[in-house]
Amino acid sequence: MERIVDAAIVGAGVAGLSAALFLGRAAQATVVFDGGPTRIESVEEVREHLGFDGLPPQELLSRARAEVQKYGVEIKRQRVTSVTPRADGLFEVYHGHSVTMARTVVLATGLIDKLPPLSGLPKAWGRDLRVCPCFDGYEVRGKRFLVFGVPKRLLHMASWVWMWSRDVTVVSEHAFTDVDLYRLRLLEIEVIADEVTGLVHGGERLEALMTRKGKSIACDAAWIAADMVATSEVAASLCEVDEMGLARVDSAGRTSRPGIFAVGNAADPAAHLAHASAAGTNVGPHVVMYLLEKEIERRMANQENTGSPDISQRVS
Repeated sequence: MERIVDAAIVGAGVAGLSAALFLGRAAQATVVFDGGPTRIESVEEVREHLGFDGLPPQELLSRARAEVQKYGVEIKRQRVTSVTPRADGLFEVYHGHSVTMARTVVLATGLIDKLPPLSGLPKAWGRDLRVCPCFDGYEVRGKRFLVFGVPKRLLHMASWVWMWSRDVTVVSEHAFTDVDLYRLRLLEIEVIADEVTGLVHGGERLEALMTRKGKSIACDAAWIAADMVATSEVAASLCEVDEMGLARVDSAGRTSRPGIFAVGNAADPAAHLAHASAAGTNVGPHVVMYLLEKEIERRMANQENTGSPDISQRVS
């Protein structure tokens, strides 16, 4: 008989591994598919995660993998290419040249930042080019900040990073409204009407941003307001998703398709590491409850098919 796992977790970041830890401890046959580096691995140190602050992300993930494997969870270093629902309620999870049958699927595929083709960007990404001051604003607090990126997020980003430094400049050719400009002026945030084209380094340190007009604007930290999209299109093929391709879920991590759950950045673009960890732990009991209800349904159907006596007759 073909092996069927209780849960297939697509994604081996903090959210996916947290869900795996719960399910492993609940004695549910669970396999985690690790499709490669996670978003957190683009930085040198974990921040804003109680108990792990300053730890290299690779060490955090290594510890997490060891913990879930202790409870019998299997980790496959393969990327899931698609998931196909079957008429019998099972799911075919395709990975590499193989297929795994699963009773439930937990999507923990995360998201990616859509970055512009800037010169010097690979050297700066995850270090000097930053996307969230909550994560690493403390490390550059009080220094010279430059903010650029997609217009729809610029006002929020510039205002938000101001809480970590009073020296903030926006570089953008975007035509801000009078209301937006007034807000920026209240915070003494300067706007330079230009377009960022590259990042300039002196050794290993970011020194300035280059612009389309040929300017070199000195800074200590650059913040990019970038669009984000789902890392994988698997969610879009299975359930309702938002404009970024992230699964729409309820408070239990349930998607619009029964048996499919989503956690962490696969459902919430604002989720930090602590949120992702909590989401994985939160979804575990709901996956187990789903499996329990399916088992009860199966046994009821078997009774009806075999003509067994009504179970109520056995209850005194």
